[in-house]
Amino acid sequence: MLCGILVRMPTFSRAYRGWLLTILLSSSALTLADRQGLAAVAQAIKLDLRFTDTQMGLIQGLGFAIFYTLLGLPIARLAEHIRRTLIISTAIAIFGVMVCLCSIAGGFASLLLFRIGVGIGDAGFQPPVASLIGDFYPMQKRASAMSIIWLGAPIGVVFGSLLGGWMAEHVSWRAAFVAIGAPGLLVAVLAFLTLREPPRGMSDASGPPPGPPPPILTVFRFLLSKRSMCHILIGCALAATAMNAIGQFLGQFLLRNYHVGFAEAGRLLSIVAGAAMASGLALGGFGVDWAGRFDKRWYVWGPAAGLALSAPLFMLGFLQPTVVAAIAVLMVAHVALFIYFTPTLALAQNMVGANMRASSAFAVALVLGLVGIGLGPTLLGLISDAFARSAFTPGDFNLMCAGAAPAHGDLTPLQQACGAASATGIRKALVAICLFLLWGALHYLLAARTLRADLLRQHEPATVAPVTSGARA
Repeated sequence: MLCGILVRMPTFSRAYRGWLLTILLSSSALTLADRQGLAAVAQAIKLDLRFTDTQMGLIQGLGFAIFYTLLGLPIARLAEHIRRTLIISTAIAIFGVMVCLCSIAGGFASLLLFRIGVGIGDAGFQPPVASLIGDFYPMQKRASAMSIIWLGAPIGVVFGSLLGGWMAEHVSWRAAFVAIGAPGLLVAVLAFLTLREPPRGMSDASGPPPGPPPPILTVFRFLLSKRSMCHILIGCALAATAMNAIGQFLGQFLLRNYHVGFAEAGRLLSIVAGAAMASGLALGGFGVDWAGRFDKRWYVWGPAAGLALSAPLFMLGFLQPTVVAAIAVLMVAHVALFIYFTPTLALAQNMVGANMRASSAFAVALVLGLVGIGLGPTLLGLISDAFARSAFTPGDFNLMCAGAAPAHGDLTPLQQACGAASATGIRKALVAICLFLLWGALHYLLAARTLRADLLRQHEPATVAPVTSGARA
């Protein structure tokens, strides 16, 4: 009895947990610096390589997300069986190499291939990290711990936006990728040398899981048997679609509609996304953890309120006549938007036992990746091109306007028409995508009806179902 109790006792100091969060925060900062750096230099890439918005949407969205998502499943299953710290360090190393390779891309195919490689590296981060946090922290502290890790996101957003915008204007868009990818290799070495694996179930009141991880289909059936989790996944998919679409095209919106330079657009992106993301993630993590002590439904009420508030604010922001007014409104909209993120990640851990956490995290990663990152920018690029074609009266927009309208300088009448149509297209597309936020808020609200009951069932497929499935009342 005493040995069993000792095995379940925490064996890691507060200082080590702080170091763990620092490494994971640094990793999340780099992944977001890459995505935001790409968003900051996207217009430069578009003009240099003569891409359409649809092609940029594929590079920023589906091309990156497809392997990022598909590899998440085998990585999540590996994380249920082998050292999660090894998976994380290897993934960060792959990420760093592939981001650097983006600097040598010469066309659509090569850049798409390298972005797929970046997605492969990113795929090894979220499921094992979520599983680690589930073992290092008890239920009531997981959203807060995830908030600390994902506070690396605004740091990365600021770094990527400023660096990408400055590089695009003063050096080249290619140099930005090297500056972001190289630090990833250093973080990978530190993760490999210093991170240690905790006992599974270390922070659970019930102790380690009673058996091996159940099959992935069993985990999925268990999650989908909870009505609240179904609504949470749908709401997360809709919110992530809009979030990634806005995040990847916001810089291009500022450049086309307000005619700012690349460096200025990068600074504006860093202000909006950096400060607002930090506030929204902290409010969604620490605020919801605090409110959840009184009623667990705040884990879905908070995201529902944030998404419902963000939609009209984003629409209003995109329709502002000046860049100063737009930034002011979009700042508040981003704060409200990011409230949904960390409570969703925490719920994926709180819904299941320790031997299913990586697989449950993959379910959320599947939604965030294939639907959010993959569909969001791709869909917005298609909508933007469609609106631009409709607004362009001289002829075939794609044929006449590909790479034809620089941000500054003396413009021909054709370039002016192309620029105006492109600006109108992206503005209308961004306003339209905000409807997804209202739809997502509805599903988080519906999840509240069964959330408390669903949180009580954590081990059914692994322990109860095989022996008592025919005997339950």
